[in-house]
Amino acid sequence: MPVTNHRVLIIGARRSHQGLGEFIANFFVEAGASICAVVGTSQSTVDEALTNLKTRWGISSVGYTDLPTAIQEQSPSIVAICSPHVFHQEHLQITLDHGLHCLCEKPMVWQDGEKCDLNEVARIANGFHQQKKLLRLVTQWPLTLDEYFTLFPEVKPQPIHRFKMLLGPAATGRAALADSLPHVLSMIHALTGIGSVQNVRTLSKEPERTEFSFDYQHDHGILVVDVSLVLTPNPPRPAGYAINGFFAQRTIKLPEYQFLFSNDEGRQIPVKDPLPKLIKNFLQAVEDGQATQEDLIVASMRDLKVITENINLE
Repeated sequence: MPVTNHRVLIIGARRSHQGLGEFIANFFVEAGASICAVVGTSQSTVDEALTNLKTRWGISSVGYTDLPTAIQEQSPSIVAICSPHVFHQEHLQITLDHGLHCLCEKPMVWQDGEKCDLNEVARIANGFHQQKKLLRLVTQWPLTLDEYFTLFPEVKPQPIHRFKMLLGPAATGRAALADSLPHVLSMIHALTGIGSVQNVRTLSKEPERTEFSFDYQHDHGILVVDVSLVLTPNPPRPAGYAINGFFAQRTIKLPEYQFLFSNDEGRQIPVKDPLPKLIKNFLQAVEDGQATQEDLIVASMRDLKVITENINLE
């Protein structure tokens, strides 16, 4: 079903560190939306973002350093929050106050010092729900599950008792947890539904690699989760996951930037980039009037908080 030509405002369209703002802007345009405005912290960063969007992606827009002004003057229907996570709560509140749909980079609300007020998370998520506006996070990995089960068809009928994920964050320590764990948790929620984190165990702590495990208690039992984070300052970054021991390594074939899954025997299958799929799904969900999943958003932040508070990285 075609979607309305939504006007999207992007906060943080400049690629800083491993930000996805410029890619999210491009995928919105590819899905039929338009980028009505770009908001940044200073005029210089806004100008840089606008120039990059124009020269790299052919996207023309206008820039602002003040979010309320941009909303009032450009009348977006969607705000995409791709700013550093310490600013998310402020940007979410402004978006909520103006009654707009929102796609927010993960983690949703996370201040320096790993502070997360779950009451605020619940209040914001409920606010979007009450206004019948959609709030979703940028956690795209579950959209690769179809290709995973194509590579490993024998896994799908089995009860799931173990899950492992490898990711390559650009940072170390707790910053790596805040960046990577939302992906891990989105996969767990897709596989088991909402549950609770228990028994967090640190397995190894090296300067460039952290490995830990935890148990995830859910309605149908306990899922043992193993996480491996490998410091990778520059892309392409290592990634992959295993269900019940069947590991799919994600590789990226350059220069065409083709995603691939490969198994231990060397078999490869192409994988559609899950980020544009997420954008299309988000726009369709807006069209369909789908509700904000408050319980899932709160569970994601609660689980992230529990792990970061109980893991030993010293």
